[in-house]
Amino acid sequence: MTVIRSKKRQVVLALFLFLPSIAVHADNGACLAQGELEKARIKRVVDGDTMHLADGRKVRLVGINTPELDHKSGHHQPYALEAKALLTVLAGDYVYLQKSKNERDRYGRYLYYLFNKDRISLTSQLLFEGLGYRVAVPPNLAYQTCFEGAENNARNAYKGLWQQVLQWQPQAGFVLSRITITSITHNRGGWWLETDKNLVINLPSNAADYWPAQKVFYLEGKMVEVRGWQHQRKSRHSDFTSWVLLVRHPNDLREVKDFFDH
Repeated sequence: MTVIRSKKRQVVLALFLFLPSIAVHADNGACLAQGELEKARIKRVVDGDTMHLADGRKVRLVGINTPELDHKSGHHQPYALEAKALLTVLAGDYVYLQKSKNERDRYGRYLYYLFNKDRISLTSQLLFEGLGYRVAVPPNLAYQTCFEGAENNARNAYKGLWQQVLQWQPQAGFVLSRITITSITHNRGGWWLETDKNLVINLPSNAADYWPAQKVFYLEGKMVEVRGWQHQRKSRHSDFTSWVLLVRHPNDLREVKDFFDH
């Protein structure tokens, strides 16, 4: 047991020795706060996009999804430890927060934009280092353009997560992949985009303002890059595909040839 703990300490120490230099260069992709900020003391960082404040609030960073830590068995997703370590370094003892329009998620976590003492977004710095993926979940869309720029910097440099191949996987949770839209239908549940995988993309009816019919039908036959949270259907109907990916905003579903070429 002593040897195992020692190895863990060596890994964490190595991460923290490396990350301060990252934080300095991340300013190149920085997004600066617009408006008033609230200062709050940090109790602990849970992972790359979640932390507990000293006053009891559990906070989820807006605009980013970082790799998952496996707290039970230790089978962490790639770059999950690095994301947590960088967020810990960037935040320090205090964080400066800004409320989002939809202030809580379904788990009761506060949805905040977080900044350091220089008003630089922590999300933008994580994205700049390739340690998370940008996400757009209405109505919390502030800083999207800037977040996209920070992510593109990491993408073009093949940093972190962008060293991986964007290949669809049949698994629950957040995914980012390239697939081809094969057919499109519409009902009271919104738009349903069938793909060349065992997957259907749902553009929900409550996000209809973002998805005019002409724009949606244009995607038929196109290869797209899509990102969001995926779940398995409970229905056993043989005509239904097994997996559903919910996408709420056009920033998270784009034609490949018009967006990225690598």
